[in-house]
Amino acid sequence: MSTISNYKTTVQRKIINNHLGDSMVAFGIGIAICFWFFNALIRFIDSPDLGWKMIIMGTELQLYEKLAVSTLFIAFGSHAKTNIKKRRHAEDNLQESDEKYRIILESIEEGYYEIDFNGDFKFINRSMCKILTRTENEIIGTKITSHLDKKDIDGFQTFFNKIKNNEKHPGTIECEVKIRGRGRKTIEMSASLMADFNLTPDRIRGVARDVTEKKMLEKNLFQSLEDVKEARSGIVLGLAKLSEYRDTDTGRHLERIREYSKVIAQEMSNLPQYNGYITSQYIEDIYQSSILHDIGKVGVPDAILLKKGKLTDPEYEQIKKHTLLGGQALSSITKQFKDQTFLTIAKEIAYYHHEKWNGKGYPSQLKGERIPLSARIIAIADVYDALTSKRCYKKKLSHSKAKEIIMNEKGELLDPDVVNAFLARENEFMEISEALHKDDMVPNSRTNPVNIHQEYDF
Repeated sequence: MSTISNYKTTVQRKIINNHLGDSMVAFGIGIAICFWFFNALIRFIDSPDLGWKMIIMGTELQLYEKLAVSTLFIAFGSHAKTNIKKRRHAEDNLQESDEKYRIILESIEEGYYEIDFNGDFKFINRSMCKILTRTENEIIGTKITSHLDKKDIDGFQTFFNKIKNNEKHPGTIECEVKIRGRGRKTIEMSASLMADFNLTPDRIRGVARDVTEKKMLEKNLFQSLEDVKEARSGIVLGLAKLSEYRDTDTGRHLERIREYSKVIAQEMSNLPQYNGYITSQYIEDIYQSSILHDIGKVGVPDAILLKKGKLTDPEYEQIKKHTLLGGQALSSITKQFKDQTFLTIAKEIAYYHHEKWNGKGYPSQLKGERIPLSARIIAIADVYDALTSKRCYKKKLSHSKAKEIIMNEKGELLDPDVVNAFLARENEFMEISEALHKDDMVPNSRTNPVNIHQEYDF
């Protein structure tokens, strides 16, 4: 109905404008005729004896004057008609633009709103009514903050004031709005000053989007991701425990290793040479994968792994194969799950955590930076834990003694950067060691940690 009414009004205005334009031309012609008539009348009164031609036309010079004046009157009327026509055309274009603007506002799914500097609604579209689940009459004139959840009012007020004062502000803000039935919706709102010349300068306009479903999906996705991470951690820990069930002399060795490796990785992430390489994801990956470093022990015969006496050279060579066995097992898994970066790191660690900085380690005698960084990190974590753990064949070394041994091997058996990271965070190493050694018991059996780390002075 409103569209038909607007159309009728537009047609009527065009007819009136056309009549007005035509009348301006007629007005110019009429003035010219009146000028001739009064001029002739005055001439007749002054000289009644003159012939009618002289009275109407006058002299040749007077005739030219009359024609010039008449032409000016007619030109004035024609010019006025042209101006009226241009104005009418401009008004029609403005109205057409305004109609298109309003049609767009009414058809978009996003809510459009205009509020004054007091925060009162001045204009809204239908979608905004739908978002707030109220009619236009129930919204117009109310304060926008009256529709927000209490916890979001202060944040929105800060956002609103920054826009009002034309200060730098975030592009959008998320708020919860109250709807009928004591429900809540999460909306994302943008806002800006109304700077157009033909709009009220003391208003703010913006767009609101209902993102309730999106936020719910994000929440569910995040929870699913957390569940997957938790399940992955449980599976990895369970897999790593396989080696501990056979080597009962290690206590909470795996938990300590992953805490040590995380601390070192965090410290090394601050070094310029590792900027961009040791990311938060890398730290999380090495934390998860570090506990798989000795998974290859499950392939070492019990007669060797659980031997109480000193290992022979051939037996020691069998022990050393746990790096190859673990690396090969994890390599097979990574082929099936190529996008799991923690498995790639786990494979590197399993293969190379017994390599030495000077190239005298095993199984590949890699030297220096040819050893993967993850393996260099786990090497020092593994050594520190072996030195500071109680075993049936040795006493627990103090932190200071373990520190001394590690410092002596800096640049020889251990990566200097990793040793520096250990020294920078040694207090945390002591705290972790103390917390995760509390429940240790000295077992009756002797297993192979001393043989694996026989290059260090226990």
